[in-house]
Amino acid sequence: MSDISSTSTTTTGMTGAGGGSMIRITGMASGLDVDAIVKKMLVAEQNKIDKAKQDQQTIQWKQEAYQDIIKDIKDLQNTYFNSLDSANNILSSSNYAGFDSSVADSTVLSVTPGVSSQTGTYKVDFTDGHLAATASVSTTDKVSSSSGDASLSSTMKDLGMSGSTGTFDITYNGTTKTITVNSTDKLSDVINNISNATSGAVMASFSQLTGKFTIQTANTGSAQNITVSNDSGSSLTALGITTGSSGTGEDAVVKITPPGGIAVTVTKSTNNFTIDGITYNLQSAQGADEGKSTTFTITQNTQKVYDKINDFLDKYNAIVDKIQTKLSEKKSYDYPPLTDAQRSSMSASQITDWETKAKTGILRNDENLQSLLTSMRSAFTTAVSNTGLSFGKYGSNSIGLDTSSDITEGGKITIVDEQKFKAAIAEHGDQILKLFTNISDSTDKTTKFNESGIFQRLSSIFVDNVGYTGTTLNSAILTKYANYQGDYSIYGSSGTNTLPDQLYRQTLLIKKLNSDFSDKQEKYYQQFSALETALTQMNAQQSMLSQYGM
Repeated sequence: MSDISSTSTTTTGMTGAGGGSMIRITGMASGLDVDAIVKKMLVAEQNKIDKAKQDQQTIQWKQEAYQDIIKDIKDLQNTYFNSLDSANNILSSSNYAGFDSSVADSTVLSVTPGVSSQTGTYKVDFTDGHLAATASVSTTDKVSSSSGDASLSSTMKDLGMSGSTGTFDITYNGTTKTITVNSTDKLSDVINNISNATSGAVMASFSQLTGKFTIQTANTGSAQNITVSNDSGSSLTALGITTGSSGTGEDAVVKITPPGGIAVTVTKSTNNFTIDGITYNLQSAQGADEGKSTTFTITQNTQKVYDKINDFLDKYNAIVDKIQTKLSEKKSYDYPPLTDAQRSSMSASQITDWETKAKTGILRNDENLQSLLTSMRSAFTTAVSNTGLSFGKYGSNSIGLDTSSDITEGGKITIVDEQKFKAAIAEHGDQILKLFTNISDSTDKTTKFNESGIFQRLSSIFVDNVGYTGTTLNSAILTKYANYQGDYSIYGSSGTNTLPDQLYRQTLLIKKLNSDFSDKQEKYYQQFSALETALTQMNAQQSMLSQYGM
């Protein structure tokens, strides 16, 4: 007669107790619902697992909430603190010039008004002037190759270089560099070699249309000079340049008449320069080269500066509002994270509703975010040294910006007096620029903060918390806490308690609790299996005794 208990001792799963995929055949002799009994005996262990998983879920939600705030700050950084995007960079001086400009003849020049520009109509006259030019030497005759017209792919041998290797010297502004040329070098190779040898201070170019090869300084102005000499291997001859050739640069010369003033002859080493807050870009393609004259008009437009700062504040305040909301949300203890058993009995919409409530208050009174918000408020409310202007609503030197009077808004910044702010932009452009963008060179932390402009302070605060624009650094306060795992130890005892470290410890804990659960579960089934075996044997003995009438 087979022992029915042997079936239960060879399986490792159970039904009714939540583990495994094997089927146990139990209670045949005792009539007991062993699965239900074991399940009840393991309630304490299951509760430990559920609690560990709930804690893990809470940490994951906290991490997601952190990452959401980090993303918003990074978006603000990338939009308003990107040095490669001067049109939107809130630290760029060009965004604080409350002026528009219009040029009558754009072939002569373009202009960009700055914060200290004077409104009115200006005249720019090139009748007796000229543009700034580089120092250069070039071919005396059209460069040609043995096969016809020369090109950048022509070799120096094709161009008539006699030796296999040659050299020539370039002397520019007191510096001499020797250029080595091989007969197998292409014309494009020679151009690159000249630029590399002089670290870009001298450039070369070739026009296939004109056949002209030119060597010139990168910079313009009368201080620039260049000479080529010491030709060997006929390398210069192949390029069509006479050894000993030299050239001198020229300054730009132009007459500018300011509004209501007299013409002033201006001499500059470049075609791009700034005078009285106005940046001039003299055009070289035509216009100025042809000795033309033109006018341009500067008109005041404080609205674009106002709009730029107002748009920034809108996005800034949205972040402040999100952080303040997270810090002040009350935790709903009636809605802990769902257990697996609870989740299996709910619909998708019920789960969503429950988890929305469960996530409430997940970042309440978070120290990192509280510190960030305090720093952001301080960036505005701490006076900027030596600007002559003050943040706030009241006082003759105030600019009409202030923190919200509602303390529950976490220090949002609002334009409380639009006219006062626009007047400050129009009348104190230089001071407004300094108030928001001043850069301090102090090494003392407190002094540096006090001397830095408001938006410079914010930029530093954001870097400290989420990293530099366009990057996410794990060393920054928020990104490290949310994303950096430093604990990979067996027991989860190292690391710096970042959220990934906490998740790692929970993973280890859940693994251990599941192992303990399985061990106890197996222990209890083995005990009931032994009971079944004993009862089976007892029943067999009773049956035998009854056959003998005993």
